[in-house]
Amino acid sequence: MIICLIILLLVFAPIDDASAHQRAKYNVVIDTDCGMDDFRALTYFMASRDFNIDAVQSVGAVLDAETSSQCLASLLGELHHEGILLGKGLNAKNFKKNCSPAIDFWKNRADVAIKSRADAVYTAIINSRKPVIYVAMGPLTNLADLVDKHPELASKISYVLWASSTKDGQPSGYNYQMDKSAYEKVLASGLKLKVLDAGRVFYPDDFLSLLPEINTPYAQTFAKYYQGQTFTSVRFYDDLLPFYILYPELFSETASQNISVLTPKPDSYFDVIATRVLNSTETEKGVIITEMPRNNSLLSADVAPIAEQMIHKYGYTEYKLVLLTSEMHSHLGIYSIIGAKMGLRILEYLHVGLDEVTIVSNAGSEPPISCLNDGLQIGAGTTLGYGAITISADKDVSPSVVVNYNGRKLLFKVKDDLKREIASDVMALIQKHGLESDVYWSEIRRLAIEKYWKEKSRFEIFEVEETAASRF
Repeated sequence: MIICLIILLLVFAPIDDASAHQRAKYNVVIDTDCGMDDFRALTYFMASRDFNIDAVQSVGAVLDAETSSQCLASLLGELHHEGILLGKGLNAKNFKKNCSPAIDFWKNRADVAIKSRADAVYTAIINSRKPVIYVAMGPLTNLADLVDKHPELASKISYVLWASSTKDGQPSGYNYQMDKSAYEKVLASGLKLKVLDAGRVFYPDDFLSLLPEINTPYAQTFAKYYQGQTFTSVRFYDDLLPFYILYPELFSETASQNISVLTPKPDSYFDVIATRVLNSTETEKGVIITEMPRNNSLLSADVAPIAEQMIHKYGYTEYKLVLLTSEMHSHLGIYSIIGAKMGLRILEYLHVGLDEVTIVSNAGSEPPISCLNDGLQIGAGTTLGYGAITISADKDVSPSVVVNYNGRKLLFKVKDDLKREIASDVMALIQKHGLESDVYWSEIRRLAIEKYWKEKSRFEIFEVEETAASRF
């Protein structure tokens, strides 16, 4: 069994070039009623860098649409993807009351202030540059309403991936029973529908025991929600949806006109895939460099003692980005590190891969604030050569950027108290040592490492606001 698992990990290792982040392969919108299996599926979707997640939306079935949207807000906040558009959808036609086990499962969720919007899915699809996969984890109520009101969206949806039990090639399970007429409307719309019937595939009983070994927020959040619970006889349901998109070869497909029924192939070891997806910050293959150095003999004397600490605290990706930024920037500076953190935060916030955002920087071209631009290029992969970042001509310089994504404009800026802190630290060093002295640059490096890299979390030092409505 151990040999089989090792072979699987090798077979499913990424073969494409992936630098600090990778280009996402799929654009998805997700419709969910927040059952416990939906929680697992959502966590896998968010853990995978293969997805641009353009919107998530609630539907009332296991939980009512309002409660589901609150659960989604909590999960987006906990996993630091607050920029994904959040929608509150409709209750299914046959919805009666909330499912008690699901209510109990979500009872310890964090209170996160992310506002839902009725047009989230429409906005995401109409503005998408790529075809969108519509993932439905509950009844098709919201989708039926969407295509009824906006039939033009059908051409922008590559296919609908829906979780439902089937009988003789036709839907028969809970998601179907909650709103049969919605299924008929979607089928009549001409959309390509793929129905995933999970069958009887189970997690191993000791699955939860594997999660403490995975140092990612996805594995930790998964473990937190299941704390005190057992995984005995837990079946894969909607949690197979992300795995079908990532590994379609592990499923059998029976097609008939616009509908296909998908079933998992035996002995596919979905638990191995689950742990691999949750381990989203595993060492990544670079374009040329296979791995950033971590040991003392390959690192400078001031970085070597904190390397593993930084990887554990902020993840391997941030560690890699700071190293690459510092080498490109030719010294280890405060604003260059802040820029690397900001670039990574932008992609996390929106849950997008490389080449999806463009940036207009307000940091100008005069150090020290302009040093932010070097970190941004590495952190978000938005390089000057690729034309993804421009420097604003506005004379009002600040460590802030305007991010354009999918018809949206978002302002990311360094918090005012941090700007004052940096200015105070730099001025004190100038007054004490002079701008041209070697001691000054040595002290800047020390502050950059010990204070601004080591102590400042990228989740706490930026403010974000949506500055313009999405264009339709």
